[in-house]
Amino acid sequence: MNNGIILTTPAELQAIVGQAVEAIIPRLDDYRRRQKEVKTSDNLSLNEAIEYLNELGATTTRSSIYNLTFRGLIPHRKIGRRAVFSRRELREWVDSRTRRPEDAQNEAKKRIGQSASSVKRK
Repeated sequence: MNNGIILTTPAELQAIVGQAVEAIIPRLDDYRRRQKEVKTSDNLSLNEAIEYLNELGATTTRSSIYNLTFRGLIPHRKIGRRAVFSRRELREWVDSRTRRPEDAQNEAKKRIGQSASSVKRK
């Protein structure tokens, strides 16, 4: 009589589960690889660009991105009516606008040196 109950030993159950997991792992690895390829694409949608900029520490909003694209101040491409962003270009754009403490110190040293040399000339 088949009532849906299977009797097995713990060792047999472990073997059955192990075989099932071994069959799934290659498909799971393939799935992860495909997902990683999709995520590492250089092209970003507007929402992905906002998320990426936020990750880089350049907190922004949808309206500010629209404003920057309209004024041509942020690197982007238009495909039809959609704006598409490059991950690499956004990184470079943020880096070019990032002020580091050592930059400010070097700038201050330069100004002090220039003012000191102009005082000596007088």
